[in-house]
Amino acid sequence: MNKAEVIALAAEIEGAKYDFPFDEDFETVVFRHKDTGRWFGVVIAAPNDRIGVSPESEKSDVLNVKVPPELGVLLKENYKSAADAYHVNKTHWISIVLGGDADGEIGKLLRLSFDLTEKRSKKR
Repeated sequence: MNKAEVIALAAEIEGAKYDFPFDEDFETVVFRHKDTGRWFGVVIAAPNDRIGVSPESEKSDVLNVKVPPELGVLLKENYKSAADAYHVNKTHWISIVLGGDADGEIGKLLRLSFDLTEKRSKKR
């Protein structure tokens, strides 16, 4: 799976949008809730030595998504392309290297991350 395919999957989620928020960085894509602007995912180029990928190139595109901590552990145990999150909280987020063995899970992980990052109702 490539970045364009991930963008297309995220765009299918009702209430989601994406943008390129960083000046002069047109490669990093952030997925947000339309109503609150909260992030639920990001595709970013990560250095291979930081995500445990063999150095075929210097960087790889990864998708960071929020997951329950126990699911993050299972994903990392079962997929070579699942790694500790790059550049975000490593307990609640995970990185999926695009084009790897976890590509079939990306659609579900985007939806789960969207649900986990929704604005919570205020306690009374």
